[in-house]
Amino acid sequence: MNFLIVNQCSTNKGDRAVLYFILRELEKNKVNKVTVSTGVPAYWDNFKEFANLQLNFIPFGSNIYRNTRKKPNCFDKIILKFKDIIFRKIFFPYIRNAFVNNKKASMLPLIVNNSFLKSVNDADVIISTGGHRVTTLLAKDAVFSAIFDMMIVLLKNKPLILWSQTIGPFKFENEENKKMVQKILANSSRIYIRDESSAEELKQMDISMNNVFDTRESVIGLFDLVDIAIKPSNKPKILGISVYMAQKRNARQREDYETAISQLIDHSVKTGYSVKFFPMEMEGSDLSCINAIIARCHNKEACSLVQGYPDTAQHIKMVSDCRMFVGHKTHSVVFALTIGTPVLAIAYHHKTSDFMNQAGLSDYCVDDKNLSGLNLINIFEKMETHLDEINEKELAFGKKFGTKVKEDFKKLIEDFNHSK
Repeated sequence: MNFLIVNQCSTNKGDRAVLYFILRELEKNKVNKVTVSTGVPAYWDNFKEFANLQLNFIPFGSNIYRNTRKKPNCFDKIILKFKDIIFRKIFFPYIRNAFVNNKKASMLPLIVNNSFLKSVNDADVIISTGGHRVTTLLAKDAVFSAIFDMMIVLLKNKPLILWSQTIGPFKFENEENKKMVQKILANSSRIYIRDESSAEELKQMDISMNNVFDTRESVIGLFDLVDIAIKPSNKPKILGISVYMAQKRNARQREDYETAISQLIDHSVKTGYSVKFFPMEMEGSDLSCINAIIARCHNKEACSLVQGYPDTAQHIKMVSDCRMFVGHKTHSVVFALTIGTPVLAIAYHHKTSDFMNQAGLSDYCVDDKNLSGLNLINIFEKMETHLDEINEKELAFGKKFGTKVKEDFKKLIEDFNHSK
């Protein structure tokens, strides 16, 4: 079969780990031709894993929405803003109108790049890479590239699989956009949900549950990627940290956030820890936040930064070398959970608390609305006395749910093989 993977982020290390899982399982299940639609294909130039796969990376559907260069210059950024206005005000409404009202989209070849259209036409199965794509949390009224590309797939009458997704939350100002999302959900061949809240979101959108399946987060399927033999209590005192930058914060909120993390760092250093920050964006968009946190610390020399662009296996191995981890970005939490590094999870969305609850570790999760240095320190101290117990729960979680997500994906492939 010819697989097309859509909605793949180029620079987010968690999303890259999701693709790593998907490609690993496709290769294992004898698939040999895969096309990946991604924001900036140039970020995959050095991706050399999976030699048995014939891999091709192409841009997102709308060729005016993303730049093809890794680091756009000032002129590029001005052009990109102009292009984004055209996308949101002209192209997106045109495709939405055709999709919602069952009209022929005669302008399709003019507004969708040829490589994407050809890949959609040639594909037997199209998978929206796992994560958080169907929501208004990331873009007002869900007007963004992932939804645009899903509509293109369905306009071409191709089977769309929403794999290992968090669905919602939804808040619409435009009723047409709500109808659009409802129709995408209703017309997807299968929807695999990875957390408890997604089922309720689907029901509130009046979506039939006939083609909805429970699975787990894709990255948990990488539980066997690295060999972990040392218990946390025997590891060097390294505290790993990943921050979250996508949230909008005013000046006071930024200050409170930076202060809370820096207070935890100062406390951990006093107890003998060194601190290693793990940026989750290859573009370095979280570096300003990391630097601001370090600037507030009393022991700046104890802090270091993971440099460069380690691949998924290297990144996970470095997380496994930490004695303890503090994760705000969802996939940073999942990395630690999956390979048994005791994790203090900061939840910006209930999907994080869902994952921690699934592992039986809700005591070590804090809502970021309740974030303070004091509550982080209290959880840190509690974790210090239960490191190996937490590790055992995490490893059991990784093996149980990692095995399930592998089996679910294998069955997906087998089912579509049999249907051909």
